[in-house]
Amino acid sequence: MTRTLIAGLAASLALGGCIIVDADETPENTVTRVTTVDASQTGSPLFGSDDPYPVHPINLRRTTLVVKDAEASLALYRDALGFEVVYDQELTSPGLSGRYGADGENRSRLVLTQTNSAEIGMIGIWQFLDQTEKDLAEPDAADFTPGEIVLLFHTSELEETFARAAATPGVTVLGEPKERRYPSPAGDIVVMVSMLVDPDGHTIELNQKIFDPRDQ
Repeated sequence: MTRTLIAGLAASLALGGCIIVDADETPENTVTRVTTVDASQTGSPLFGSDDPYPVHPINLRRTTLVVKDAEASLALYRDALGFEVVYDQELTSPGLSGRYGADGENRSRLVLTQTNSAEIGMIGIWQFLDQTEKDLAEPDAADFTPGEIVLLFHTSELEETFARAAATPGVTVLGEPKERRYPSPAGDIVVMVSMLVDPDGHTIELNQKIFDPRDQ
C-alpha cells in the first residue's frame, strides 16, 4: 500500500491565528463542524501571516498524511516533534468516490498541526473512521522507491527530538543521527541526519544543520 498524501481540503487560516474551515459549495466535501483557535493559544503572529507570498504566488501549504490511528500519529507529530494542533474535527466527504471502500459518506477525522508558520509546512493527519481492510493493513516497508515520500524536519535540538521520536510507539528507527556532508560551490554543508518511519510507513528525515559555508 503506497503511502498517500492528500492535500487541499477546504481549509484556510485567517490572520491573527484563527482557523476557519469552510464547507464546500458542492456536496463533495462537507465539513460537519467549524473550529477557531485564538491567537493567544499560538503565541505571537506566525511567519507568513502578513505576506504569505513574498516572492512567488504559490506555497506548499500543507502535507496531509492518511493514517490508521490519529492518536498514534499525534503521539509522534505533536508530542515528540512538537507540532501544535490547531484544528481537530470530523468531516464527511461524499464526493470522494475514489477512496477504497467508499460508502457515499466517508466519515473521517482531520487534525491540522503547525509549528512556526501559519502558511507553510503544516502537517495534516487524516483518519477515515469507517475503516476497511486496507486501512487496517500493515504498511509497506520503507524502501525508497517511486511513489514514496520523505518528510524532512529541521530542528535546532536534534538529540532531544530524535530521542523522543525514536521512543514513540510504532516508530521505526532507520538511522541514528550521524554527520552527512552535502557538496556546494562554497564548500561542504555539514548536517546531522537521522531517519525514522512513522506508524503508517511515512519516512522521516530529522536533521540539524551544523555548518553552511554559504552563510559565511
